[in-house]
Amino acid sequence: MTSFGFNIANPSMFQLAREGNFRAIAYLINRYLAPNGIYARTAPVQGGCLPVRVEFQWLPNNRDLFEQMRVGLTRFICHQIWRLNSEAIDGVRIVGLWAGSGEAQVLWNQTVRIVTPANQERQTQVRSMASSMVQSMVPQAAEILNFKILRAFLLGSSAVSAFILSFWWIYSDLNQPRSTRVSNPVEPMAPATTSSPRPQKVRAALETVPVVKHLDLYDPTDPTVTMMFGGDVTLGYAFEDLIGDNHQWAFNNMPEYQQADLAMVNLEGTLTNVDTEYPGKQFHFKADPEAVEVLTHGGVDIVNLANNHAMDYQAEGLQETLATLDAAGIHYVGAGEDIVEARRPEIIEVKGQQIAYFGYYAADYHSADKGVAGTNYALEERIAEDIKAIRDRVDWIIINFHWGEELSNYPQQWQSQLAHFTIDQGADVILGHHPHVLQGAEIYKGRPIAYSLGNFIFGGNSRSDYDTAVLKVSVREKQMKVEFLPVEVRKYQPVVVSGNRGKMILENIEILSSIFEQPMASSMILDAATSQIVEDPDKSVFNTASDTILTPSPRAAGDTETFDSTPFTTDSGITDWSKLTDEDSEPVSQEPEETVEKREGVNPIVVGGAVAAATVAAAATLANRRQKIQLPVLPRTSSDRG
Repeated sequence: MTSFGFNIANPSMFQLAREGNFRAIAYLINRYLAPNGIYARTAPVQGGCLPVRVEFQWLPNNRDLFEQMRVGLTRFICHQIWRLNSEAIDGVRIVGLWAGSGEAQVLWNQTVRIVTPANQERQTQVRSMASSMVQSMVPQAAEILNFKILRAFLLGSSAVSAFILSFWWIYSDLNQPRSTRVSNPVEPMAPATTSSPRPQKVRAALETVPVVKHLDLYDPTDPTVTMMFGGDVTLGYAFEDLIGDNHQWAFNNMPEYQQADLAMVNLEGTLTNVDTEYPGKQFHFKADPEAVEVLTHGGVDIVNLANNHAMDYQAEGLQETLATLDAAGIHYVGAGEDIVEARRPEIIEVKGQQIAYFGYYAADYHSADKGVAGTNYALEERIAEDIKAIRDRVDWIIINFHWGEELSNYPQQWQSQLAHFTIDQGADVILGHHPHVLQGAEIYKGRPIAYSLGNFIFGGNSRSDYDTAVLKVSVREKQMKVEFLPVEVRKYQPVVVSGNRGKMILENIEILSSIFEQPMASSMILDAATSQIVEDPDKSVFNTASDTILTPSPRAAGDTETFDSTPFTTDSGITDWSKLTDEDSEPVSQEPEETVEKREGVNPIVVGGAVAAATVAAAATLANRRQKIQLPVLPRTSSDRG
């Protein structure tokens, strides 16, 4: 999601803008433009159209650069108006002016239609009333009325322009299927996989689910759908103490997330102001609902809530979290006010491909039930039922598991078996969360399994500086490209790195992945139809070995730094053994686990022994990269639980 979000912390200004106050709209837009020498001046809304005059104090010398700037600026302004969801605004008329020469010169003049939930219902009613009149009076309108002709009219009389504009809106939308979601100012491309309209409802295991059309795209002309997956995000007390209310800080250097078609994280915590702490827990994570702007500014489209912190403030806290996400336009899976909502998949259609998301929590704590809020418990019988219900109706199925042992670099065997079982049922991508550190990834039957994506922006009880990675998945024509992007986090701000830093992080993932029969490389292409790896990237639909653009970090030049993903430390930087886990009372494994003994201090002998053991383990891993882990087995049904 490309995102330049309004600061919802100032509801009075935002509400004025939503009501159509042109001065408030100019104020909100200029917060982003003015620092760059660009100023937007607005006039009162006329006939649903907001006039916007954009004045430039400087211009690039290169014509191509100017064109890119014009297109980007137009999309930006349209996106901000779309986010207002105003009943008063149906579109914008943007006039670009060059003011640097003393006398204003018109650079371009463009009118763009904007469809929002607020005006979509009204437009549907108008279309219904005008349908017969339009089709009987001007049957050839579609052949003669196009954007070029429309634009010529818009340069003339405003009254004629308003009539032609409204006429074109009505005619072009007749008999077109409408989504329950909002439309984007940029015209979407045709579906990549089918030429006929697809069903906009899918029957899931427990209910019929609407398909959400996602049109907020960075590049709607590219048929490839790009998805980004990050690890644990907690906007808790540690994050607030360090960053304060600067909601733009965290993602300021992460354009990869903002440019992805769909971006997802594991939201490990609540967005609530209630104080009803869940009893018996050591850590309770929450942030003010206004902190949701961290996610919207970062381009996050969907979050997984199936985790051990979704119910930190019980049902009331979860309900406010869900309401906050709904208001921000962020989808969620894995938790809900009852079992139906907790199990509900989110099915999103983007560029003609329908992608289903699920979230499961591998522990029977605060599980949702009939009339009971909670999380979605990862029972195999439930997983199989959920996937099989929609497998033939969607193109891709993404599964999130909150599972495993904290700070463990390797998954347990029951996790591997559950992942394989899930793919056998029809899943395409499996993502793991909870250990707070990176774990390896494997390919099973042509499908990727990332066992743990580690911490992403974990502002709970962890330190603010660490190394991690995000998983980028690109899909097109039943092929899937998967690759890890190395990430360095400093003061809870992630940045994709290259050079020695990026290489070091990717090499660590490679070592962690070497225990699997078929380790996942940092970049590979998979064919979903044949369940095989595409050995020659030039013969794939992507036609490239790698399109990843890595942004060098200011620290990338140093050769002396080492990979560091340890999440929990004291202020001195020494590991605090008393905070090795964030939830002693809630292990996210259905198997009996050995208890980690708590230590009050750090024993140098123990630390030295741990380093030596890690060295030996790494050597053994490289020597036995085809040996599978042998650990306890996951019970397959609820009746098997002890």
